[in-house]
Amino acid sequence: FNTKETVSVVPEDRLFMQELLEKITENNNNLPPPLFTEKCCDFFKQLDKNGKKEFFKVLSTEFDVDRVNAVKEAKEYIKLGKSNVTQVEKNLLYYLEPKYNLFFDRIHQLPNGLKLLADMRADLLNIMGARDSPEYIEFSSLEQDIRLKLKTYVIGFLKLERITWQKSSAELLEKICDYEAVHAVQDWKDIKRRLGPDRRVYAFFENNVPNEPLVFVHVALVPDMSSSVQAILNEPVPNEEELNTEKFKCAVCYSITTQQGLGGINLGNYLIKQVVNDLKNQFPQLETFATLSPLPGFRKWLINHAETDAGIQAELGPEWKTKLDRFNSQDQNELKDSIMKLCSRYILSEKRAEKNALDPVANFHLRNGACAHQIHWQADTSDKGLQESFGIMINYNYITDRLESNHRLYLLNGTISVSELNKEGWLSRYVLENNKRQ
Repeated sequence: FNTKETVSVVPEDRLFMQELLEKITENNNNLPPPLFTEKCCDFFKQLDKNGKKEFFKVLSTEFDVDRVNAVKEAKEYIKLGKSNVTQVEKNLLYYLEPKYNLFFDRIHQLPNGLKLLADMRADLLNIMGARDSPEYIEFSSLEQDIRLKLKTYVIGFLKLERITWQKSSAELLEKICDYEAVHAVQDWKDIKRRLGPDRRVYAFFENNVPNEPLVFVHVALVPDMSSSVQAILNEPVPNEEELNTEKFKCAVCYSITTQQGLGGINLGNYLIKQVVNDLKNQFPQLETFATLSPLPGFRKWLINHAETDAGIQAELGPEWKTKLDRFNSQDQNELKDSIMKLCSRYILSEKRAEKNALDPVANFHLRNGACAHQIHWQADTSDKGLQESFGIMINYNYITDRLESNHRLYLLNGTISVSELNKEGWLSRYVLENNKRQ
């Protein structure tokens, strides 16, 4: 087959895909050599976007459930009643299992197979796009099955490790820098600071792949709840010999990055729980486990809704559009109160159809059982922070004895718990004002 860096699919390639997949998934007592699966993965990686789309079409149409034989076995099962059905049941289960699941199993058996399959799912998600696209509808079943397979492969086979400047390999540190999705790493000095004596970076690895972080988290060990990510990133490195760790009262997670192909598997939640346990053992004096999190959808939501929502327009005042367009990090007062009120509404009241929080990061932490705690003005004054949320960030508070009840109430009816109902915080004020109106 064509070995260019990226290639488009021609009819011969489609036939090649089908024949190779048949060889990999054939049902006999002899396992196909790993070489076939490796060749197939190499071929897939060389394809352009349209070629990968064609590959997924072959998988989803030619290697899905064998419906013809499944119907045949189902009729036989009904005809037999309760006697002599064992073999028919086995046959029926076999035909109801998509054949491509065997292909995914073969990939996982390769060295670095989990990474290969996660990257394949990431490509599929990029092709699927928005929920109302034809590609999303066409490939949603295939994507769900890959996700379920990845979840099966991952849980129970993960190893938690702390990343350090002294012991972690240069290759691993470079990947932590390259993969970082929340607050970009500027240089080696920056990553060294994030690995300092009052900071922690933890990652999950597959047991046999030591230099491929699947999901990782950055944590700041601080005396109080953090309200500025720039303060965390730019604070001078303390002298390790003079560092008084007894001052650490709060562990603040300020970045979680999951490889795109592993999104939706809830690895971040699993990682946070493991990290909290590890930090509790190291620093028994820690009282608070919280986050300093972005609000990636807030600015877009506000600008879009301001066009048609008279209440938002009234809150922002005259010439609201001009004011929002020219908003910058120096805007301390003019729009602060209005934007913070509307941000409280965005977090606590704006929901998706299924009652989950509209903001994806909020939904992640609230599903985990965290409380919404405080929102902070000018908490992220980077260009990205201003573009996403006017620089606002939020603390989510992981209160151990409330996690289970919060998680259950959020899943049942979308209830969002605010950890401190006091008049000082914007979220608290929003809740109290809403309660008065009801």
